[in-house]
Amino acid sequence: MKLLDTDKGKFLGVNIIDVFVIFVLLFLVFSFATKLLGEDLTYSGDEMYNAIQGYQKLDAKGFLVEAMVEGEWIVDEQEFHGRGLITEIRSGTFALKKDDGSTVWIGGSMAYLEDIAANKITFTLDDNYVITLPVESREFSSYEEFLNYLEDKKKELWADNLRIGGVTSLPADIAFIRSSKSAQGIFNEFEDARGIKYYSILQSGKDETIFRLRLADLEDLKGMNVKTEKVVMSKTYVYAGYREKPTLDIEGEYHVASLEDIL
Repeated sequence: MKLLDTDKGKFLGVNIIDVFVIFVLLFLVFSFATKLLGEDLTYSGDEMYNAIQGYQKLDAKGFLVEAMVEGEWIVDEQEFHGRGLITEIRSGTFALKKDDGSTVWIGGSMAYLEDIAANKITFTLDDNYVITLPVESREFSSYEEFLNYLEDKKKELWADNLRIGGVTSLPADIAFIRSSKSAQGIFNEFEDARGIKYYSILQSGKDETIFRLRLADLEDLKGMNVKTEKVVMSKTYVYAGYREKPTLDIEGEYHVASLEDIL
């Protein structure tokens, strides 16, 4: 069999027109996959504003967004390769909390006021879908009971990950009553955690400290070493994260966010 039969218009025994159609379809599939899995989550240093807009869309839906950044230190032009959680944004820049706990400010390729001038930014997420559910205020007899409630909620929703807070509204105000640690001690625990951000001390007294959380991952809350006589949680939201599309029959109001739809 000829590789190319020009008389019969065949390539490897297949009609050339069919070969062309197959090639076009494969090209379109590859282009779509590249766009879906690559370009939408990767930005050059010149696309910083697009990167921030993409981050804001994800953050508003309860996704926990990490970033891998390649660039240069502005102070000495040494190469920078770092990964961490995006914890704050400003006009044209964002704060990256690295795995070692330190924070650096990332700017675009022409940045000169920040710590890093980025050449490439790649977002990484643990979830492809997030369900947002409201939860009512509750009291717990200990910090452990508070964690058990969240763990039970995660199991009930068959979620891969669970976060608590209100990114755009209804933040989680958590009162620690007669805690083993001072307000600063608890704050330091939040500071060291990977997946807790937008936290602040709302009120501090002798026997009670209230923290405001806008997004806190359950696994990081479980890693905190805090003993209390009571924990009070305000009405807020839980964000249940999934790698595969969830197929749950959930009562009440809830919202499902898809990574594909957002981007």
